[in-house]
Amino acid sequence: MSNQLPPIPEGFGLPFYYATLFNIEVAFLVEKERVVKYLEKTGLIAADFDGKALVSFNFQNYTGQFPNGASTTQEIELNIVSYPESQKDTVAFVTAEQYLRGEEQTKLMGHKRVHVPCDADMAIKAGIELFGEPKFKTTFTTNLPSLNVPGQNTWTVTCNDPDNSNETIFTCEADVTDLIPEISAFSPITEYGKFDDKLIGCRWNILQPTKLHFLNSEESKKRVTMKYGNSIHQMREDMEILIGDTPAFAVRTSMSAPAAIQTRSYYI
Repeated sequence: MSNQLPPIPEGFGLPFYYATLFNIEVAFLVEKERVVKYLEKTGLIAADFDGKALVSFNFQNYTGQFPNGASTTQEIELNIVSYPESQKDTVAFVTAEQYLRGEEQTKLMGHKRVHVPCDADMAIKAGIELFGEPKFKTTFTTNLPSLNVPGQNTWTVTCNDPDNSNETIFTCEADVTDLIPEISAFSPITEYGKFDDKLIGCRWNILQPTKLHFLNSEESKKRVTMKYGNSIHQMREDMEILIGDTPAFAVRTSMSAPAAIQTRSYYI
């Protein structure tokens, strides 16, 4: 029944609380023809932004706190911004800029996840069983901004091949140094998946505003580089189809605040 909630498998509890989160999303405006086959028989329609579709990926580095200690997880979502076909008369149509600023307040425009590589077994299990995510296990190589390295504002993320970590699916470097961001109240973020062969949705809340950078074509060339590796994994092929050499339209970043600080020592 559509008015019932999907069951929660034994061993899981919801909601899941993130103790920390570092997140970067890179968005691309692409020809709508690129996304059509990825939405067939999903119950979803690609959001239309002046004749273009919006494809994005986000990298997440987060920790969860549990009774037996903390866990650290890294994952990427490759997304197509879409909405349920059944809600086509309800969704609020906005521009791509308005969407990324969080102005689509029906929250029906959300993420159809095409691939979700992840490095943690429990997060993979939870993603598949709770949220219908197409998750698989792999490793990542990263160089992220940190308050412990003052002045760095470059995000470098490499998604490695799941079977051969010497090969890569892709590498993205995004340099937002000296750019003045807009502040985006984007949450809650709607995520779509499949459970029991039915379309499901959930909300992901980042509990602070995100930093949003729109890039013109000249800025995009200087600020964001995408390199595809030699991995034979389907995600590499799909990223080249969905994104290819399209210039990045926007970059959005978020870093959770530190919980405690230890300062410099002094003589007594």
